[in-house]
Amino acid sequence: NWLKDQDLHRQFICEGKTLNTAYWLMAHLATSENGLLLRATGGPFEKFSWAKHFTVGATGLTADQCPPFEEVFATFNAVHAKAIAHLGSLPDGALETPNITGLAAIGSNVRDVIAHAIRHEGSHAGHLGWLCKLYGVRTM
Repeated sequence: NWLKDQDLHRQFICEGKTLNTAYWLMAHLATSENGLLLRATGGPFEKFSWAKHFTVGATGLTADQCPPFEEVFATFNAVHAKAIAHLGSLPDGALETPNITGLAAIGSNVRDVIAHAIRHEGSHAGHLGWLCKLYGVRTM
């Protein structure tokens, strides 16, 4: 809600570095939760057409090619709700099953994938907080 009236495709440059847009961050969080907390844990993963443009290393789409933000935000909320329900239903033994993401740096098992997802989401929540400051939106 804090960024409701802002241009979510606006790019800020800080110290010569172009930051990810608020739009990209939300689409990335929807995509990454879907992959890390649903697909990698055996949950109800589903594909959405724009996901590949918002994964690690992807640059997104131009503003005119992006799906409406309402779709991205609804997808994020649906994925998040599914992830919370699914993770709460995992038996303890599931946490020791292998990491299927192909990202060895995350760790070897599902427990490591979940821990990474928590750190990952917190990191991007901080990015959104900084963007709020750059937009001039008060967060506290």
